[in-house]
Amino acid sequence: MTTIGVVGLGLIGGSLALAAARAGQRVVAWDIEEPPRQQAAEAGLTVSADLTAAELVVLALPLPALTDDLTSTLAGVRMSETATITDVGSVKQPVVEAISTAGLSQHYVGGHPMAGTEQTGFPAATADLLAGARWVLCPPEQGGLDRWLQVAAMATSVGAEVLALTASEHDAAMGLISGLPHLLALGLETAVAQGADYLPGLTAGSFADLTRVAGSTPHLLHTVTESNKDSVQVALHELLERLDGSWEGLIDSGRRAHRARLQRSAGAGDRSPDADKPAAVAVQGVDELLTLGRSGRYVLSVDTDRRMITVSAAAKS
Repeated sequence: MTTIGVVGLGLIGGSLALAAARAGQRVVAWDIEEPPRQQAAEAGLTVSADLTAAELVVLALPLPALTDDLTSTLAGVRMSETATITDVGSVKQPVVEAISTAGLSQHYVGGHPMAGTEQTGFPAATADLLAGARWVLCPPEQGGLDRWLQVAAMATSVGAEVLALTASEHDAAMGLISGLPHLLALGLETAVAQGADYLPGLTAGSFADLTRVAGSTPHLLHTVTESNKDSVQVALHELLERLDGSWEGLIDSGRRAHRARLQRSAGAGDRSPDADKPAAVAVQGVDELLTLGRSGRYVLSVDTDRRMITVSAAAKS
């Protein structure tokens, strides 16, 4: 049983604290604000700024608390000098740089659980939020493999599925699958808002689906676009190049996209029975983890003592 420290009791931090406690972990939680501390205590969590008993500390905080304000963030809690540190930030490279500046690279494993709702704060937290969520963990450049396995064990214990990627790979992916959709949703919503008066009465279900994320909080919109600006710009330029082609080419691309969407929705498709079975893997090093992550295989469980992981079936090519 591991003692986990959680700093930040919003939706993600609160949900993680509740889930870890339910999974049998010892949890010590803290937030700079009094209301979430009181709410967490009422939910049965141990609330304290003294996290020295925690072997693993999760910084469940938004940017810039993880970057520009990292020093003041860490000054507000007491941690063991040997504790592993991870975070839940939706952008990784700026956090990696801030952690390096703080001299904590040997303790740090970058993380991003891809879960959430339109609600915020501890009252919206639930122990089930992270179950089935993909949780990207970046193998550390320093400090060896054990800390990565430690964080992965925590993540899988609350039901998440862990994918190994580098910080740059994560940010590039988020630029395409998160930042760009948010940017397009904002553009489309603005175009309709500034269009003809009758447009709001004609907006269809496809418009509602495409603009859903425009209703996210301004802070989240800033994080997934401006904080990952370079990756979002690359994704946007690639999309514009596709849209700038011939009409026939665009429609043909649409047909391929339709097939790809149906295949992804259907899951693995036709494969041999053995291909769908999780596999136990003895982890030898970071390169092996990244190879698994790049192939779309995610970690389902971790045996830290034996350095064994159970990974999902191979992704369909």
